[in-house]
Amino acid sequence: MNSQGFVWAGIFVQDMESSVVFYRDVLGLRLLNRGDGWAHFDAGNGAMLELMDGGNAHPAPKDAGRQPIILGLRVGDLDAVYAELRQKGITFIGEIGQYKETRWAHFSDPEGNRLEIKEIPPGDSA
Repeated sequence: MNSQGFVWAGIFVQDMESSVVFYRDVLGLRLLNRGDGWAHFDAGNGAMLELMDGGNAHPAPKDAGRQPIILGLRVGDLDAVYAELRQKGITFIGEIGQYKETRWAHFSDPEGNRLEIKEIPPGDSA
């Protein structure tokens, strides 16, 4: 297989209404379209994020047994986005991580689905 890149990710949610509000208004993802039990967002660089009915909300960030994958969103300025999300009420999980020039921070949505913001130097595909 010759993959041309990552184009889609889906997250199962329990409360579609509050999840749409979070991904649109807190994270700032553009809502592309919505139907019965699903919503599509522009995740950047041609990728789409889909929220789908059928999830189970959890009051704390989900562990690997509840959520075996973490969705990472690339950002240009981690410090600025981190501060913006904190101002919007996001509590981050642990400290900002770093490996060489790449930096990241983990948090969760209101249903406990873990997410990551990641700053990758220009020209690096890490």
